[in-house]
Amino acid sequence: MKDAHAVVVLPPGAYGHLADKRQCRWLSRGSVSFGRPNEELLLAVLDAIDAPVPAGGLAALRFWGQTGERSNAWIAAADPVHFETRLRHLVVREILPGEVGLDELRALFDTLQHELANDDIDFARLGSYGYLRGCDSIDTPTVSAAIAQGRVPDEFTPGGQSAGVYHNLQGELQMLLHEHPVNMQRSAAGMPAINSLWFWGGGIAPEEMVHEIPMLFANDPLYAGYWASVSGQVERWGGDFSICLERSTGSFVAVLPQASRADNAVLIKDCVDQLLRHLKRRELDRLTLFFRDGLRIDMKRRDLLKFWRGVSPFLTEQVING
Repeated sequence: MKDAHAVVVLPPGAYGHLADKRQCRWLSRGSVSFGRPNEELLLAVLDAIDAPVPAGGLAALRFWGQTGERSNAWIAAADPVHFETRLRHLVVREILPGEVGLDELRALFDTLQHELANDDIDFARLGSYGYLRGCDSIDTPTVSAAIAQGRVPDEFTPGGQSAGVYHNLQGELQMLLHEHPVNMQRSAAGMPAINSLWFWGGGIAPEEMVHEIPMLFANDPLYAGYWASVSGQVERWGGDFSICLERSTGSFVAVLPQASRADNAVLIKDCVDQLLRHLKRRELDRLTLFFRDGLRIDMKRRDLLKFWRGVSPFLTEQVING
């Protein structure tokens, strides 16, 4: 018996991001949960499809997904962020690829490579992504800036004596970035300065293996790298779940890109409409929807009949008192 299972990663959807009331009613018939993620969504996706979870080396997997080649070197992601000053602390603000130009990244990484690289570490930019490569491992956060978004960096940064290299490196690069011409131009234009890099996912890529896994439709190099590591099939996300169903055996994983909040709302509405339509037509048996803010919805086809369920509070506008 076919058990066609679609696992889909979507932009943020909780507390009013899903504006279509009809969709909210349909989705509330499934199992709706919400919690701020403390691990990369990739790991939750792998758990949902019963795939082996890598012990580490997520940045090396992302590098693999970008280049198509497995590196034997220790690699950490080095992604531009803005440490935003609040009243009593700093919080992480993710700077998305669309919010920084390639010329800006090139200039920043050229400076860091010239000023900070040595026999032990070097900086590299590959497209809109940055990397730190080292001869020896360095303790880094295990999650990306997307997970740390709006939170205090100390929640994720390593501690203890072994983290000294990480913190020293952060101090040096923040001094270099403070008055960098790129940041002077960004500040003059009213854009957030790139006042640090978020090092995360440090490690070595796992050895390639063969594992049966649903087909992936994504433009995200982290997911593509994992699928390469288990010899899975990958195609770019094309915007249509009908293609996913035609190209796969019925079950598939799709990772949708992030855009602006307004564009995300349109994207979510279109994708949820498509998925519910395939579920109603019996072309899918199950849906697992992971939203990037921690919202998760699991729905089986029989859940569509649970009309008595009200709209989940996680899908309504959040009311803040005071």
